[in-house]
Amino acid sequence: MMSMSRDDPNNAQMALALLFEQKPEILKKPVQAVHMAITGGIQSKTQRLAFNAMLKHALEEHARNPGEKVDTYSISRVELMRTINYTSPNRKHLKDTLTAMQKLTVQWDYLQQDGDSIWGSCVLLPYVGFDRDKIYYSYSPQIKPMLLEPKIYARLDLRIQRAFRLDASAALYEWVNRFRTNPSKLTNAMRWEEWRWVVYGEVNEKSVLNEYKIFKREKLKPAILEINEKSDLTVTLHENRDGGRSVKYLQFTVEEKNIFKLEQDGEKDANKDVKGEWDKQLETLGVSPRERKKILDAYTLEEIEAGWRFTTERVNDKSRPAIKSPGAYLKRALEGKYAPEAPVKKAATGGGGEIEAMKDIQARFTKKRHDDAAAMFVEMPDEDREGAIAEYNALQEVSGALVPSAAAKRSARVMVPFYAWLAKKYWGEPTAQEIFEFAVTSGAISINR
Repeated sequence: MMSMSRDDPNNAQMALALLFEQKPEILKKPVQAVHMAITGGIQSKTQRLAFNAMLKHALEEHARNPGEKVDTYSISRVELMRTINYTSPNRKHLKDTLTAMQKLTVQWDYLQQDGDSIWGSCVLLPYVGFDRDKIYYSYSPQIKPMLLEPKIYARLDLRIQRAFRLDASAALYEWVNRFRTNPSKLTNAMRWEEWRWVVYGEVNEKSVLNEYKIFKREKLKPAILEINEKSDLTVTLHENRDGGRSVKYLQFTVEEKNIFKLEQDGEKDANKDVKGEWDKQLETLGVSPRERKKILDAYTLEEIEAGWRFTTERVNDKSRPAIKSPGAYLKRALEGKYAPEAPVKKAATGGGGEIEAMKDIQARFTKKRHDDAAAMFVEMPDEDREGAIAEYNALQEVSGALVPSAAAKRSARVMVPFYAWLAKKYWGEPTAQEIFEFAVTSGAISINR
């Protein structure tokens, strides 16, 4: 784990305090668009800000005139320049910058939340035009509904994003900002090469950025430092070597700075908007109006989102039998707190029965795993069995925990922990999804309506 911060945090906080005296400029950016991956070139900070500014303008026009078909949108050139903090008198450079966006293609929803490898691919800005006062633009009709009628979105403050000096800062901030409300405060974990795509873009095989240490030094570390200094977030980098010497996966802790939390009234309004979006999202799973109201009243938005991800991941797993009722599956996942990101609530009076039931399910799952490990051990070839015993014994610090070489001397006292070790060695730590599936298939819980 590596924390990035300036030596003088007080100066940074003072600069932020001045920055945040301005009125927030919130873009409700669709999650699929936040998680888009640029191909065919490198997107500059100016291009990113311009795309966001034009999308914000289109969303506002769409809200003012719901149902009205608009093929081409227009925004004041002066307004766009202000929004993206473009102060150069060189209008040709701005025109060239926007025109270059037509050469960039986009893979939508890079996190694959819909279960497909690519949600869709299209040109970032299919049309852009200019006159003396305005800039005209349009979106691909296939992705336009996703942009203008998002079911789930991230609140992105454009005034913060344009304060960054570095392209990498603007890109990384936009991605990690999505996770500020995650109960675990963690982003998704991805291979470092995928984070390079997020922060910088595609690279060819000759690029020096193919070395992690160079990518970290030149792009990632400066971006984290600038985000921590100039934004409302504190970002911490986690490096995972996955048992090897080289860094393979990256993940970030994202924490909102206390002095920039939303005011109480604004937070209530935001939660109301988000609840409305979640009501629509639950409806797509087939959850009835009555059950949707129960879910929205009983669980936090973070718990609902964690449950939603847990359910959609299972629904989209084509290697398993199809889920007949995703809505019922989600409901049981929420009730049993199976979603790994869902925060655990304190048990209410009289709620001990549910906790005991959960403990019983976990105990039964553990016993089955140990039984499976014992059966696997019996079926192993002799050399594999002896190798496993030797590996296990090498880890033991007391002689009483060793598995005897003679089978007749192997008591349950030493074999039970051995089977637990064997199960973990071959199958890893049990996931919430595996325990939930066991509970369903064993009849411990039912997901019928």
